[in-house]
Amino acid sequence: MKPFISLTALFLAASIGLAYADEVRSCDFEVKPRCTSGSASVTLADGTVKSIEVTVVTCGLRGRPGYSCTVDASRGETDSKWSEENGATVIANASPFNPTAPDRVKVTVGKYVSIDMDEAQSAGRCGAGAELPRAIVIPAAKGACKVFLGSR
Repeated sequence: MKPFISLTALFLAASIGLAYADEVRSCDFEVKPRCTSGSASVTLADGTVKSIEVTVVTCGLRGRPGYSCTVDASRGETDSKWSEENGATVIANASPFNPTAPDRVKVTVGKYVSIDMDEAQSAGRCGAGAELPRAIVIPAAKGACKVFLGSR
């Protein structure tokens, strides 16, 4: 009888541990006509955004290296301010390149994860010649990101 009780206790302990595991939603993308590629990742803890990481790489001129942009923030770090606004997690850069303009990313979690970067400054996050997308949508299942590029 003791082996059954021990196995049951082990199973319950493992199940409880799994209930609190972080969920990572991520995807990669490539936009060939714009020579842009990258990845996006959002870590959730019980449905709440815990961290975000976006990397965008833009090709350089022939014979020159490309340029990259990075958004990398985690709750509790001093370089970003986190808040909730109309169902979205808003991550504001605590020391933006241009302090007179907004520099924030909005993350909305549902079936899809939407990363709205329309108010994010590319300056300070990107090398010369690179620009953050306006938005990235991470699909519900594994697959390519949906990326919205273009002028702001």
